[in-house]
Amino acid sequence: MDRILKLALVLVFLMAFPALAVQQIESREGYFVLEFNQLAQDYDGLEVVELKGQAQVADFENAQRFDISGQQQATLSGFADGHYQARVTDSSGAKSPKLIAEIDVRHRSLTQALTLFAVGLGAFLLLAGLLFSFNRKEANDA
Repeated sequence: MDRILKLALVLVFLMAFPALAVQQIESREGYFVLEFNQLAQDYDGLEVVELKGQAQVADFENAQRFDISGQQQATLSGFADGHYQARVTDSSGAKSPKLIAEIDVRHRSLTQALTLFAVGLGAFLLLAGLLFSFNRKEANDA
């Protein structure tokens, strides 16, 4: 019973500090949302870098930089297939950068995208045809 109580306390403690964990994000569309929560109070910058090479090393010297002053989250888009890391930074240098997310971007295949487009086009044409047909039928009945 004592072990269960300790485990429950540890779980409550971990749930109270969700910002301590690094977010693991998978994106199939090339965009993703990063949550800052309490970090926005201490950090004002965001850096996103693609991991390169076999060792998957992050070179934050060539990172994309964003101002996140006063934001709780950010939606970023336009990323190509690859592995990325995101960290928050403090422009004053008072706090060291903190890694907040690892992102894996894998876009859908062209075949799947074209299939989804064709299904949407078919649904649109069917709806437009029905509306046109019913409108014409109602006009003839009047």
